[in-house]
Amino acid sequence: MLVLFLVACNDEQDAASGDEQTTNDEQNEAVEEAEEESILDELESVTEIESREDMKAQQAGTLVSDITLEQELEDPTDKELAPSVVTNLEEESEKIAQATQDPDEINKAFIHLLGTPHYQELIEKAEEFEPDFEDPFLPDPGKSEEEIENEPANGKAIILLDASSSMLLSVDNEVKMDIAKDAVERFGETIGQDNDVSLVVYGHKGSESEADKELSCNGIEEIYPMSSYDEAEFADALSSFESKGYTPLAGAIQKAADMSSDFTEPTTVYVVSDGVETCDGDPVEEAEIFVEDSEDKSVNIIGFNVDQDAEEQLKAVSDAGEGEYFSADNADELKTTIEQKWLPSRIDLAWAFTKAPDSWEILAEYDRFDEDVNPIKAVIDSEASRYSEALQILNDRDLVEPEVSEEVRELMQERSSKMQDLISDFSTEKKDEVEAIADEIREEVDEWTEEMRKQKDERGDLF
Repeated sequence: MLVLFLVACNDEQDAASGDEQTTNDEQNEAVEEAEEESILDELESVTEIESREDMKAQQAGTLVSDITLEQELEDPTDKELAPSVVTNLEEESEKIAQATQDPDEINKAFIHLLGTPHYQELIEKAEEFEPDFEDPFLPDPGKSEEEIENEPANGKAIILLDASSSMLLSVDNEVKMDIAKDAVERFGETIGQDNDVSLVVYGHKGSESEADKELSCNGIEEIYPMSSYDEAEFADALSSFESKGYTPLAGAIQKAADMSSDFTEPTTVYVVSDGVETCDGDPVEEAEIFVEDSEDKSVNIIGFNVDQDAEEQLKAVSDAGEGEYFSADNADELKTTIEQKWLPSRIDLAWAFTKAPDSWEILAEYDRFDEDVNPIKAVIDSEASRYSEALQILNDRDLVEPEVSEEVRELMQERSSKMQDLISDFSTEKKDEVEAIADEIREEVDEWTEEMRKQKDERGDLF
């Protein structure tokens, strides 16, 4: 009886143990099936590449989400995946092979694990590229017969440029000082056709703090001495200062008066300013003093993006200086406002074609664009090298059949080639846009040149 009892107990224990083993096996199978389903479900986020938008939409691979752009741009032949990434990739490769032997799903799994996170930033940067051709200076003279007959003799022009701290503000996302410098550079070229030119800057010393007020208000400087216009030297003068402090408008006009006290030629002051006097001076009084006892002097004011109070004061200054007040609220208006009417010489017109971009400038813009496009191509190659490494892990561990591996390899190559083709096509399109813009500028220059020749013919100009 004891033997029977022990046998019966052992049988019950074996049965219980068998039931428990069966339960564990079933649980393990359920876990494995759930993991396989989870892996395959995650692949739904991986899409085919048909456009740049598809490339930009690619999500970062789960194993390389923190890879930097600098790492991506390293030579793929000289780099390997980090050991921790390789370990995780080996584990994931086994799960993938257990979940599926479908080449398309395996390829998508690699993309899900190892896809780059940098396509969007790189492609968007390249898409934003614009050629940096210089805007040709093509002033519209439009002189009437009466204006030509009444033209004054060559004279002196003094440009007073406000460089106070308010010129650091922006208009249409451009710094006002940058706009003003560009416009004044064009203005110097224009009035330099018929006048000696001087450039005086004020407000560029010290700061807007009370402690620097005296320094700033006395900081009035002639940075381009009165002489004939020289393009390079005038440009250098404009680049030699920045906006900083107060607005000594009265002091600037007084300096113009001191500079011109011995001039016998007609003298015109042009003030480019965005605000009122802040150094306790009286610019209206100084303008009156400048023109008293002289019919050949005037003070013209260009108010750049000014408020009502500033406009009223600046208008009063121009009235007192027997000049004109002009208003400009943005970059285009400022450039238009300060263009003086003139006609270029025949020699100028013969060389006018140089105002349009030449082949070297176009090639330079191509090179600039390549600096944005080449990193995209490099990242495609870097990504492809990771896929190859993942496929090698499958092959080394015999996790897939050779024919499956070959199909995966072909899918990888097809995806990379398609992306390279998309970027190459995009590069061609962008360079065509660069060429088209250059052609538009060239056409604009040609039309302007023809109009200038026509006006010179009508005037009977020989030179």
